[in-house]
Amino acid sequence: MSYPVRFVFAAMVLSGAAAAQAQDARSDPLRPLLACPYANGLTAPGIDRWPGSMTARVVQTSTGPMQVSVADGYRMMLAFPDTAPFVNLKLERSQPGKLAADRTAILAQMTSFAATPGTKAAPFKVIERHGVEIMALNNPTLQGGGVISIYTLISEKNNVIATAYLLDQKPAQRKFQTYEQYQAIRDEFIYSLALCMAEA
Repeated sequence: MSYPVRFVFAAMVLSGAAAAQAQDARSDPLRPLLACPYANGLTAPGIDRWPGSMTARVVQTSTGPMQVSVADGYRMMLAFPDTAPFVNLKLERSQPGKLAADRTAILAQMTSFAATPGTKAAPFKVIERHGVEIMALNNPTLQGGGVISIYTLISEKNNVIATAYLLDQKPAQRKFQTYEQYQAIRDEFIYSLALCMAEA
């Protein structure tokens, strides 16, 4: 059976595109995470690549600064349509063999945040979804500005760390109006990100 030339050409183009995407995923394991499907139109209007000359970042802990290794990474601000940015998201791949040490540093940082005198954050907690470890630190109220929650997600399978700073805005600039609405949107985002990391 013969096929029209245009059909054969289209099949070749689609096959080539699939191969290119597979090659991109192999050369850049973080790339699939840039296209995570989030609900309610949450998207990143711009994405920045981690500087290739930097192999680590510093986090502050109660015992002093510690390093988190970075082999590659991206930075992005996520926003719902017609609202101010909702999430400041970092996606990072740890240097080979350093994920455990990186987790120790991040755990120390989160614990230090929670123990800071005068903080209003709820107790620090660690949970797991889809094989992805989730460290959570939540402010119990909306303040009309600043950071409401800090989440760190760690995928041992992929050697990937995601850090999400969830941001508050003035009521007219945000998608939620009550803390309960915020919780629902927050949890939907975090669990979608965890699932995306698990499937990447």
